[in-house]
Amino acid sequence: MKPADANLYTHLREINADPFSTSVNERLLDVVPEDLQVLHYSKAVIPAEYWPFFGFNNKVTVLRLEDMPVTFRREIIFAVWRIIEIGGRIPTSALGILVRELGPTLERLRTSGRPQQSLMTLTLDQWRKELEVTFARRTGQLPSQSSVTTPFSALCRVYKLLWFAYDTNPWWQREIWSLTLDQRIPRRGEEPNGQRAIHWHTIEPYWLRSAGMYLVRSLMDSGQISWSTAHQYKDSFREFGQYLTQQGITTPRLVANEEDLRPLMMDFLTTIRTLPPRAHGVAGPRRSMTSISHVFTTVRTLYGFMHDFGNEAAKAVDEPRWEGLGPEYLRFWRPGDLGKTSKSHAGVEHLFSDDDLSRIASKAHLLGAPSDQGGLGDPQAMRILLLMIATGRRISEICMLDANPLTIIETGKAGDEPLAKLHYAQSKIDKAPNTIFVDSEVITIIAEQQEWLNQRLAATPSEDPAPYLFVRTQNNLRGQRPYLGTIFRSQLNKFVNLAGLVDSQGHPMSISKTHRFRHTKATNLLNSGMPLHVVQRYLGHTSPEMTMHYAQTLDSTAKAEFLKYQKLTSTASPPILAAEDLYDLMLLDSHTDRVLPNGWCTLPPSKSCEKGNACLTCDLFVTDDRFLDVHKAELVSLESLIETRQDSHRDRTGEPMSENHVWLTLRRREQKALNVIIDAIDNPSVTSSKAAGVPARVESDSYPASADPMAPNHGR
Repeated sequence: MKPADANLYTHLREINADPFSTSVNERLLDVVPEDLQVLHYSKAVIPAEYWPFFGFNNKVTVLRLEDMPVTFRREIIFAVWRIIEIGGRIPTSALGILVRELGPTLERLRTSGRPQQSLMTLTLDQWRKELEVTFARRTGQLPSQSSVTTPFSALCRVYKLLWFAYDTNPWWQREIWSLTLDQRIPRRGEEPNGQRAIHWHTIEPYWLRSAGMYLVRSLMDSGQISWSTAHQYKDSFREFGQYLTQQGITTPRLVANEEDLRPLMMDFLTTIRTLPPRAHGVAGPRRSMTSISHVFTTVRTLYGFMHDFGNEAAKAVDEPRWEGLGPEYLRFWRPGDLGKTSKSHAGVEHLFSDDDLSRIASKAHLLGAPSDQGGLGDPQAMRILLLMIATGRRISEICMLDANPLTIIETGKAGDEPLAKLHYAQSKIDKAPNTIFVDSEVITIIAEQQEWLNQRLAATPSEDPAPYLFVRTQNNLRGQRPYLGTIFRSQLNKFVNLAGLVDSQGHPMSISKTHRFRHTKATNLLNSGMPLHVVQRYLGHTSPEMTMHYAQTLDSTAKAEFLKYQKLTSTASPPILAAEDLYDLMLLDSHTDRVLPNGWCTLPPSKSCEKGNACLTCDLFVTDDRFLDVHKAELVSLESLIETRQDSHRDRTGEPMSENHVWLTLRRREQKALNVIIDAIDNPSVTSSKAAGVPARVESDSYPASADPMAPNHGR
């Protein structure tokens, strides 16, 4: 047994020394299908649909429970079903040996006056010792390491499942939160970290642990945080708990005198700034401001919550010392104490060159090739890598793809390329776009993975189809759990060494930082001339600022993108300022709120807009050729809106809407502006195509020498 597991079970025993319950034991089989409630498991007895879940071999072909006490039978039968239910494989050999050794062990304990009712009435260490005694008495010699390890490994697996079964407390009071083993825990449709359990037992002191569990439960119940964020909360509480233990603090109030509170919390902030990431106490790089901010926010949120709901929480966690926290616990940190938390933009060196991507793709087959052919034998990792290069999706978005993620838009008839819409798991940004268009390359990769998946799952058919396209290959016979990003990154490190991939400095290429593929894709799209709002939609971002953060380009490239086309105002005339001056004035590289879905706002950053969304009738609005289709769609939508409102007005009043109506007057202005802009763009004599050169200015962009661009009528 791993040391971490041993510590876990020791801790659980300290909390509840006797978890066995007769009433729970009697209900264990309520969830087990009747055809699996048998006294022995063999191919002659269990239905064929369950055969793949049993590791039958020549040594042990039957798992017999006839000689087991009824309470033990229920526990073994329940554990067998739970392993099948979560897609695991029954360790038939190890479990068979365990059952065989348990029989005489239980009889010996009974005759010695220590009868046992359940596997839970002794600790794992106690069961191990008893099994060793049974083996020694039967053979006359001490057992070898493997003689005990084999049945003991099966016992540990059953033991964990039974802990969850016998623990009838509310889910949030459990020391282990597992989405796999506890269906009561709130979750999103897609959870990238859904296979990672949260181990609260690592946090001391107990009053902090119980309060943290209650807070996170409240936030999850209300949908304010996700499972991944809950992990961050737990890690932050662990760091705070370590500090409290070191300082000898034993109360939620932290200090005896109010004036000592802020100095204490400032000292904690200084401490976490100097510790390596995750406070493991080992040498490492200086932690990021984002990491410090997680701890800062978590502790502040806890005390803010306890100030507002302390009486309710104190009762729930049975800790009255949380009651009545004063306002000083809301201000032990002040604005500015944390410092700036803005992320620095990755430089050009973070991007992959076209040559890098070509070399990576050309060697990708080594990921999927069998080991006897010099590969890593992981075709799923190969296809995940190719999809990352082709689409720039996050690793979690690819690993969580549905088994059928494509909607075919065009079938590719008459020699045309097929086109499809890819639905991906947008689990990071709520309500952000979750579809992109993909070409034949992506369609082919997904089709190959679907064929691989169907072949793998053919042996274990299920009424519930596999939800994921990429699946774990261990203890996942029904394909209910997705491929893990951590496994993929580990495979990439092996792949780099196997393929001999090096960077321009001759060092092993760093591709396990998978966000580099996304950054590269975004930057290449911008550099190719794709409008920012289109790249924003492709990346699944909800604002231009996010796109500029993840897809930073050189300022010269961003400037060239802006200058590429002739600009027009809302009256279809060239702006009074030259395009280059407009760019410098607007500071587009840092003020992406000036980037609009249908053009740009030339209002200087130092000014604030007072017109709301009346951009089409504003003299500071500019647009160009690239937005022609957008403007045409706006015009159709606007005309439809006008017609609908006019009909509604007529139905309500019995009279037509007057052209002097305020709402209609404003819409007519927008309609006129759109018609003028569309006519000007459609007429080559009015607007030119691409500029001849990036630094050059189109003559019509220049403003008269007599015009003052900074005069009052040029800004608000």
